[in-house]
Amino acid sequence: CTEPEIDMYIIKKLLALIFLQSAPQELPYSPTLTVQLAIAYILSGIIVLRITINPDDLVAGIILGFIIQYAFTYLVLRALRREARFMQTFCAIVGVGLVFNIISLPVFEIVADETASDALKSSISLVFLMMISWEVLVKAYIFRHALEMKMVGALALSFSLFFISVALSQLLFPAEGAS
Repeated sequence: CTEPEIDMYIIKKLLALIFLQSAPQELPYSPTLTVQLAIAYILSGIIVLRITINPDDLVAGIILGFIIQYAFTYLVLRALRREARFMQTFCAIVGVGLVFNIISLPVFEIVADETASDALKSSISLVFLMMISWEVLVKAYIFRHALEMKMVGALALSFSLFFISVALSQLLFPAEGAS
């Protein structure tokens, strides 16, 4: 395979994951690919969140989220004796995170637009909530395959990851004006 063919293969697999039509084990076992996707994920997070997050906290917040996902995925796989699946599982997690970051850019642009109507912002907020819900579902789907477990348990893990990320972010980077 040539490099563009490999890239297209990865893009197709990530999109298939988003639509629950692929599994993490269908991604190649590749530390290089995982690092590349991780870097792209972090950069895309910076681009998307620069619109709404305090610039002083932006990079630290993105890196914190990345570390939480990395540690959570590793610890869960290790606890269930599936650490050999870490590379492809984490590759899938950051890969779909990258796709969701790219998809959410227009949403963040509208929310941050001071000229946008309140009705539009309310509608977009609903779209954003649906996107977060879908991302939690996709990550549960990844955990389901990686851990060979029922979807209910995988959803519990995915929600746990989400809530740990939100809680630690709020604890370490409280919103401006919050007491």
